[in-house]
Amino acid sequence: MKTSETIAKISPALLAAQRAITFASKDATNPHFKNKYADLPAVIDAVKAALNDAGIMFMQTPSPSEHGSLALTTRLVHESGEWI
Repeated sequence: MKTSETIAKISPALLAAQRAITFASKDATNPHFKNKYADLPAVIDAVKAALNDAGIMFMQTPSPSEHGSLALTTRLVHESGEWI
């Protein structure tokens, strides 16, 4: 896992956010297996307010991956500038 040089400020903020985060709503259906799952918007809805209230934002950036597929990297950034 990559992090900023220090994580002394983001660590307690992540703990505060984790305490406030609830489960994402399983509101989408997989047409192949017919099972329910939480899609990306539901996951974002479940975590965004708690992260923001703790002074944390998230950024997602695409990058090339093996076999021509696309990878999505998520970075959590604290208002102090520390990141994970």
